[in-house]
Amino acid sequence: MDDIDRKIVNLLLADGRMTHEQIAKEVHLSRPAVFERTKRLEAKGIIQGYSARVDWEALGLPLTAFVWIRTNNVDCNDSGRLLAQVQFDGAKLEDLYRVTGDWCMFARYRVASPSVLQQVLDRIRLVPGVQNTLTSIALSAIEESRTCNGHAILPEKTPSAISVT
Repeated sequence: MDDIDRKIVNLLLADGRMTHEQIAKEVHLSRPAVFERTKRLEAKGIIQGYSARVDWEALGLPLTAFVWIRTNNVDCNDSGRLLAQVQFDGAKLEDLYRVTGDWCMFARYRVASPSVLQQVLDRIRLVPGVQNTLTSIALSAIEESRTCNGHAILPEKTPSAISVT
């Protein structure tokens, strides 16, 4: 991945709907060259997809809940897979991570109301292996996208791209 590829990724992080023509102007390449680079980045799995940022409140899911989950297993992957499959009306599991420390997993849910969150927590606790949970509700979001002030935050060089002489 060279500096031009990195710039293309940064541009797409800031605006996933940017056209190849717009990107070409920014990186000073032809549109076909940008198309080929983008396809190569997709084929390598560097670009894994394109998504929309949404207004969760307008979608009827105004609350963000962060749920720490502890299991009684050393390997919590089975519980995690079951948690990822649980679906609710009025709730969406946005992220589920396996983490280090006192807790085994960390989940971010978007929920319609506190009563829906209560149902989610009750259901989480029924998943085999789940021992307990700790939940916080976000009051507001300071920054929640992959960009900061409209600018992508991909570093200039990744550790594997730095050469040592």
